[in-house]
Amino acid sequence: MKQDNKKTGNRGEELASEYLQKKGYKIEERNFHTRFGELDIICWDGEILVFVEVKTKIGHDFGEPEEMVNKGKLIQVKRMAELYLLQSTFKESPCRVDVVAIVLKEDGEVEKLEHYEAVY
Repeated sequence: MKQDNKKTGNRGEELASEYLQKKGYKIEERNFHTRFGELDIICWDGEILVFVEVKTKIGHDFGEPEEMVNKGKLIQVKRMAELYLLQSTFKESPCRVDVVAIVLKEDGEVEKLEHYEAVY
């Protein structure tokens, strides 16, 4: 089960990266992690550094993927973004947090992909 979740998550992150690139975003880094957590995608929307949380589910059972991004998760993403900025050369760049929510069909095809900008 856990391995299936990882495969689903990896598929979602790949789909989100492709989607963002098609929108003109430039991917800086994927899967930045420390012992405190992980940032799924770090990218540029013009001059804005964007930290993207990707949530992917198969089907609609138990709610939509964006419903899994609660206040606690957003605080964790913000803290991870702060850690990232501390060790990067982008300290002065304007930043924001986006969410990409993806629902896959059982066959792995995309049923829904929503991009929520500036959620935090």
